[in-house]
Order: sequence, then C-alpha cells, then structure tokens
Amino acid sequence: MTTYRWGIIGPGKIAHKFAQGLQSVPHAELHAVASSSVERARAFANEYGAPHFYGSYVELVTNPEIDIIYIATTNNLHYEHARLCLEHSKACVCEKPFTLNTPQLLELTTIAQRQQTFLMEALWTMFMPSVATVKHLIETRAIGQVTHAHIDFGFEVPYSAESRLFSPELGGGALLDIGLYPVFLALHLFGEPQTIQAHMHKTELGIDVDDTIDFEYAQSLNVHIEASFTRNLPCEAIITGTHGQIHMHRMWHCPCKISHINSEGTHDVSPQYSGNGYNYEIAEAQYCIANNLTQSSIMPHSFSILLMRYLDKIYTICS
Repeated sequence: MTTYRWGIIGPGKIAHKFAQGLQSVPHAELHAVASSSVERARAFANEYGAPHFYGSYVELVTNPEIDIIYIATTNNLHYEHARLCLEHSKACVCEKPFTLNTPQLLELTTIAQRQQTFLMEALWTMFMPSVATVKHLIETRAIGQVTHAHIDFGFEVPYSAESRLFSPELGGGALLDIGLYPVFLALHLFGEPQTIQAHMHKTELGIDVDDTIDFEYAQSLNVHIEASFTRNLPCEAIITGTHGQIHMHRMWHCPCKISHINSEGTHDVSPQYSGNGYNYEIAEAQYCIANNLTQSSIMPHSFSILLMRYLDKIYTICS
C-alpha cells in the first residue's frame, strides 16, 4: 500500500501530539517540518525522524514528495497557511479552529472545491469512537427523550499578555480555544438550536476568558455549555433523558470513560481506543486521499462551516 508522507507546519505543542499519533497509523510517515525558526524545525524533525526541515513554509508546500500537510500554527495563521497549501494543490488537515470567522472558512472551502484538493478540519474529538458511541446511544433512545445536557471545558490559566490564549493578534479566547469543543458536541448530537443565550467575561483587550452558553431546542431540550480560563471545571459531558443518563467522564474531549446510567444501574459503555487519539483523524485523512475524496464524510466542510457560524453567532450575541 501507499505510504503517505506528511508535512507539518508549526512544530508546537499540538504538533508533538500529532506526530506521536502518526507513529501508530499504518502507512503514515513524517517527511518534513516547517517553522518560522529553522532551529525549531530541525529539532522537531530530529526528534521524530523526519528527513527534511525548513525555515520557510513555502519550501515545505513546494516539496513534491509531500502528500499531505498538517497545520498547527497559532489560530490567526490557520487561514493563511491552509490557503498556501491549497494554492499549491497540497492536501491539507488544519488544526481547529479552522479559521477565525466564517468568511475565511467559506473562502478556503471554495478554493478546495475549485482545486479538487482535500481539506479537513482537525477537530480530533469528532473522529474518536467515544463520540460515535454516544451518538448511537442517543439515536437508539437508550436514555429515552433527551431533556438536558451539560457540557463544559475549563481550567484556570494565569494571565499572561504574552500567551496566545490572551492575545487578540493570535486569535486567543476561551471560545475559540476550548469552548469550540462543547459547541461542536451540541451541534453534532442535537443539531441547530432554536435560540441561543450567551454571556462572556472579557479582558480589557476584549478576549473572552469565561463563557456560558445555552442552546434551547424544541421538546424542551436545553444544552448548557461552559468554557473558562478562570475556573477549573469538571470537563465532563452529562446528557440526561427521560429514562437515564450518559456520562462522558473527565476530559471528555479526549479518549474517555463513558457510563450509561439507567434504572438498572451504571454500565460502562466505553469503546476500545488505540493510539493517542490523534491517529483517528490521521487515518481518516489518509482514507479520503486513497479514495480520491476532497472532504471527509465524518468532518465535512458543511459541518465545519456550521460550527464556525455558531461561534460567530455567540461572539455577536456577546459583543
């Protein structure tokens, strides 16, 4: 079978996890790394055995040996670097958030369709068996009619003006960095809400650090979402229905334990996991390329656009 040669743009913390995930995926190899610092690129390439490293992103995207590129730069650069890949007809997997707003994302998907080049958002949780397990339980009415969901993700972060999390220029903020996960899960499991209520606590520079969001659906379903850089939250997803409850335990956005609670007790329904979790999105991208697909059926462009539109709506409500 074909071995897919990956390139990585931006050798930061998340790129290390992605590179580790690559090591457990059949027919995948890290071929090149690019950074604004050639020293950082060299160190990363040496650590993971990549034969090439560059201090220029253009050098990486023009390397004819590379089959697909993973973008792991700061949020503000995702659009620019994804566009660079597409304009050179390079298949691209871009770390979440795909872009900073909907117009940027629509432009990328339009280019990808015109170029017939694969493009996918690397929202790793979507590809995990845990999410498929929970969706199946809901669709088969294992807990009856869903009436409420509480999904949160938060941890206390000491404020630093130098941190990307608190930087307007780097696309910081709790919603784009971690609130995106609960919003994604609500949209994936329950679809679009009828109404949204939202509140943000912001820094003097306008960066949201504590968010509360409520999605109201028909049949009296409420999804309560919290995201915070100021509070250590449980980081759980609890879905309540008329006949029971589904509990995605702490760090639910990672490979996690899942419990199904009903009148007969608590049952472990955790799927079998492999790798470090990043391997699932890598395997999906390689499957799509092998089958000449320009987008994933698991994370299609339409869902990424839907997610970005709701992030934009939440910001607008709180502006």
